[in-house]
Amino acid sequence: MKKLVALLLAVMMCFALVACGGGVDRQPAIDAFNEASTAFDEVAAEINANPDAYAQDVFDTMNEMADVMTQHKALLEGEEEISQEKLDEMIAWYGDVIEWVNSVKAELEIE
Repeated sequence: MKKLVALLLAVMMCFALVACGGGVDRQPAIDAFNEASTAFDEVAAEINANPDAYAQDVFDTMNEMADVMTQHKALLEGEEEISQEKLDEMIAWYGDVIEWVNSVKAELEIE
């Protein structure tokens, strides 16, 4: 489990390097992605430091979020056109990630 969380942390740290693509203005989505990624990394680092102290559902949620963020990273870095509707959906989801991170931090008393 420690290796999985460490891998997730490493992958998420790479997400902060998302490059800007063409088409509609992706920058707001990229900025939101980077903010969510940073917040996610903070919680992942804390959990990785003591994985035995956390319930399996925390790891499951982290894995699901990491999967979605991997998909979003590919979209944001790719040349494929992304609709403004999809970008707005992604930005809203990043807000959900940050909310989850904040609730986990409060629940687990992570500063």
